[in-house]
Amino acid sequence: MSARRRIRMTFVPGGESVTAELLDDEAPATCQLVWDMLPLEHDLQHAQYSGREVFMLLGGASPAPRENQTRLPLPGEVLYWSETDTSVTGGGTALVEICLIYGRGVMLRGAEGTTSPGSLFARIPGDWKYDWAAFAVACGRVRREGTHRLRLERVER
Repeated sequence: MSARRRIRMTFVPGGESVTAELLDDEAPATCQLVWDMLPLEHDLQHAQYSGREVFMLLGGASPAPRENQTRLPLPGEVLYWSETDTSVTGGGTALVEICLIYGRGVMLRGAEGTTSPGSLFARIPGDWKYDWAAFAVACGRVRREGTHRLRLERVER
């Protein structure tokens, strides 16, 4: 098997950074969709309902095909989540997000607390407590301090 394509995620201006491997064999359409969008730079927000998850809202982005879906992601997993929320609280607005899971106990949830799957398309190698702890701490600061800027870019071979 050839080497996986990779993306770098970097907090701006703090500099905390990780590299994630795209799961082209498991979510080929989603990986290509994200790859074609790069580079991206957006503010990260912290999830309200899901747990240790930060996300960037992608206004105007297309929903991805539903592939390699999970509701219970693990630390280091990166998901493409989209939903047209027609609930009482959602207002019918289409939402597209790239979600980063930085700790345990996450269950993806929509606006009314119902579980909502995302397409797992990338994974940060290593252990979140040891190998990329500074990045996980930076993600946690989003919850306490509010939005922080994150850049996603291709890692060329």
